[in-house]
Amino acid sequence: MPGSSKAPYPKKRFVVGANVVVKNPGVMGVVTELDDQPTVLWEYWHTIRTEAGERREPGCNLELVPKPLSNSEDGGANMTQNTHFHGDNSRLNVKSIDNSTNIATTSNDQLFVQMQEKAKSITNEIERKETLARLDEMEKTRGTGKFMQAYQCFIASAANHMTLFAPFLPLLSQLLSGK
Repeated sequence: MPGSSKAPYPKKRFVVGANVVVKNPGVMGVVTELDDQPTVLWEYWHTIRTEAGERREPGCNLELVPKPLSNSEDGGANMTQNTHFHGDNSRLNVKSIDNSTNIATTSNDQLFVQMQEKAKSITNEIERKETLARLDEMEKTRGTGKFMQAYQCFIASAANHMTLFAPFLPLLSQLLSGK
């Protein structure tokens, strides 16, 4: 509109204490100060405290981070949260780094049964038959001096399918060492 002093879009202005995202470079922060009047770029400028220190940003480069529902006035009394854990070694880390080491064990009795089930999912019929035959040979030679050779033949035949068999390698290694 010619001659209009009105801005073409509303200027963003955030209150002190508001949690915001600085869109570029994409960091979180808290508003600690703001200008009373639009200045450079005809924007309200804000002082934002981030983990890397303070920075000055125009309102157009900020987005409000809404409060989580759990911090609502009623304390989140009506909110239900269900957490489900699945699989071996499932865990939840909250504001921490997971440096734990977990070992899921499979009994020797079930090891070859489970590996055969995995081998049946190989789509190439020739590779599937070869891998199943090597598994049978490895199972038959378990505990004997021929196990090492059977293991090496299995690994060679299953090389293209290691993602299927990787979970079983620690237990197979124990069988190699005789433990």
